This record gives sequence, structure tokens and C-alpha cells, in this order.
Amino acid sequence: MDSAVASATAAGFRVTPRSNRNRVVVERGPWTAASIAPTPAGVVVKRSMTLAHTAIVGAVIVLLIVCVGINRPS
Repeated sequence: MDSAVASATAAGFRVTPRSNRNRVVVERGPWTAASIAPTPAGVVVKRSMTLAHTAIVGAVIVLLIVCVGINRPS
């Protein structure tokens, strides 16, 4: 796990505050992130959502709720 995190930081990623003891989240810029999780055989690296992705999804959900509320027949 430590070597995977060291490799990620050497590649320009930074460890985010969303990391915990079971998973390390690394991020490079607003659109690139990954999570590193330990397994019995080594580590698993998966793509992860960044704060920018989460903000866009939240804005789309709010926009959909507002549009449905405006266009709803009374």
C-alpha cells in the first residue's frame, strides 16, 4: 500500500483528506482522481470522482428538480 501511494505521489498525484485507513484517495487536478485500496493479493487502483465531478452531479440534480417543479401541471 505504501509503495502504491509513493508511486502515485511520484506521478504527480496528491493524497486527499477523503482518505481513511481502508482506502487512500489521490487526486491530480480537478478531473483526475483514483482510490487505492489494499487487498490480500496487493492493492486495487480504481478511478474515483473528484470534488468537481460531485459538484456537477449535484448541480444537475438540483436543475432537474427545479425544471420538473416549474413544468409540473397544477
